[in-house]
Amino acid sequence: MISKPAEREDPVVAGESDPWWHSAPGRAGLAALLVFALAWAMRATRPVVLPLVLAILLAVVLSPVVRWLQGFRLPSPLAAACVVTAFAAAVGFGIYTIADPAIDWIERAPQTLHQVERRLRTVKASMLEARMAADTVEEIARVDGQAPPPEVTVKEPSLAARMVDITRTALLQAAEVVILLYFLLACGGSFLRRLVTMQGRLRAQIRFVRMTTEIEREISNFLLTTTCINVGLGLATALAMWLLQMPNPLLWGALAAVLNFVPYLGSFVTLIVLTGVAILTIDPLPRALLVPAIFLALATLEGQFVTPMVVGRRMSLSPLVIAIALLAGGWIWGPVGLLLSVPLLAIAKIYCAHDEALSPIADLLGRD
Repeated sequence: MISKPAEREDPVVAGESDPWWHSAPGRAGLAALLVFALAWAMRATRPVVLPLVLAILLAVVLSPVVRWLQGFRLPSPLAAACVVTAFAAAVGFGIYTIADPAIDWIERAPQTLHQVERRLRTVKASMLEARMAADTVEEIARVDGQAPPPEVTVKEPSLAARMVDITRTALLQAAEVVILLYFLLACGGSFLRRLVTMQGRLRAQIRFVRMTTEIEREISNFLLTTTCINVGLGLATALAMWLLQMPNPLLWGALAAVLNFVPYLGSFVTLIVLTGVAILTIDPLPRALLVPAIFLALATLEGQFVTPMVVGRRMSLSPLVIAIALLAGGWIWGPVGLLLSVPLLAIAKIYCAHDEALSPIADLLGRD
């Protein structure tokens, strides 16, 4: 008796749907989980990743200078050493320039606080009366003989100790960035050549070289242009503060230049700081209000006319995407993440624009 061969079972049972991760909502959920996991990993590895990211951004900006020096027959390590030394000297000179105004402002802090207390004396008296009334109600409601609960206070480290700790951490990270920057500039060319050889066929190698060259050029131009615009805003702010007889105009110019790397939020914070300092140091009040008014005019001119005209539509970013990037950058890396979020977002847009499969993402990140 010949038995029939056993029928193979169909792996797909009738009526059974595809797994949930094959659907569009499932893929979106997996992508969101992947992004969150990556952000959490970057937050957890901040001491290692943050100096590396800073060094890579600086290497992208300074690599054309290294190649220009190599055109004079300088070896790559020597050219990288010259560029890193010049960059460190420029940053050190800038910090030294604003250090005296910053120290002067810190030394004048007690006098400034005294002025604030004198001008807010009425508000303080009202708050004291409210506190006394609350204490009276608490005494009435307390049961006779019941002792007040003991208060536990945690002694925090002093301001000087915190400043020393912050300074030591900043110096260590700055040294890490300088060392990584040197090796990226000195060895980046050979590393890129090895990446080219890994592409296989000659056509793929040519395409890879062309794409990386264009990406590097556009990123370098964007970062240099943004830096020049922010420095220009800082110089204009310092000049305006000097004309308005604001104390320490260089300090406020440097503050405006640095915070302008954070779109919208940076200018708003600078406006609030300048308004408070002007009210405390300049009399009468209408003359003090000229300070925030002039800075608002400068920031509006930069944000609405200079940056769109110089940077162009190709590099423009959606305000909603910028807000999300600032939120994520601040959560991952703190204040430094706020400064780096928009440049990293622009780099992501440039990279996606050069890949056909990722070009819709570049359109999504751009301004309408």
